[in-house]
Amino acid sequence: MSLNTQDVVDRLHAAGLDRVRRLLVHSSLHSIGHVEGGAKTLVDALLEVLGNEGTLMVPTFNYTLGGEDLFDPDVVASQCGTLTEIVRQWPGAIRSIHPNYSVATVGKDAERLTREHWKAEAVGVGSPIDRIARNDGRILLLGVKHDSDSTMHVGEAYAPAPYRGVRFDPTWPLQAKVRTPSGDLVELSLEDEPGCSTGFGVIEAPLRNKGLIQDFRIGHAKCQLIRGMDVIATTVEILKQRTDALLCANPGCYFCTQARKMEQV
Repeated sequence: MSLNTQDVVDRLHAAGLDRVRRLLVHSSLHSIGHVEGGAKTLVDALLEVLGNEGTLMVPTFNYTLGGEDLFDPDVVASQCGTLTEIVRQWPGAIRSIHPNYSVATVGKDAERLTREHWKAEAVGVGSPIDRIARNDGRILLLGVKHDSDSTMHVGEAYAPAPYRGVRFDPTWPLQAKVRTPSGDLVELSLEDEPGCSTGFGVIEAPLRNKGLIQDFRIGHAKCQLIRGMDVIATTVEILKQRTDALLCANPGCYFCTQARKMEQV
């Protein structure tokens, strides 16, 4: 089976995406199957369905920039998949200024949602991913699961999770430099960056029990549509019940093993 733009548009309409105005997409392009025109076709379809009043956001994380390297949003590639790199380069796209956890946005609210990211947490309070959730944004998990759902990191910030501040990888830089749109050179601390998300799948059951997930398919890809605020609120609830609930069980995971040690203090 091969999908064209209209096929994807029809599936998005059937899922009610035409009633959504702000959408954060986490995606796996290959999970869909063959799409004529590849990632560009998918972006075209998303923007068509969102319409002139809509805004599309994708993560364009690159994770490890730091030290003397200067973040250039026009050059540094996204490491979050093919679709995100296409959106980063889309005509009129705005990429937030953060060395490791930027997002790219296209549409009506793009500038407002990405403004002055370097002054906010990476993926926490005040970040673009927080802002889109608090502006009635939806999350589309397209062929991926909740371990790709960065909005859960926002929930960790609001809880707040006691392990926030533990480093994901102790070899990663602690500081980085960005140049703001006004031309100022700003040095940022990277100590608020998020940790492991391998254990985030635990959120699916409580979300489903509350009827907060809408399921549909695009080609072979299983998709979930969820309100961002429902993800934040449910993450906070989970952490209130058990503060280590989102940590993975891999003994080789530096972040989660260090976070569990904090639980024992």
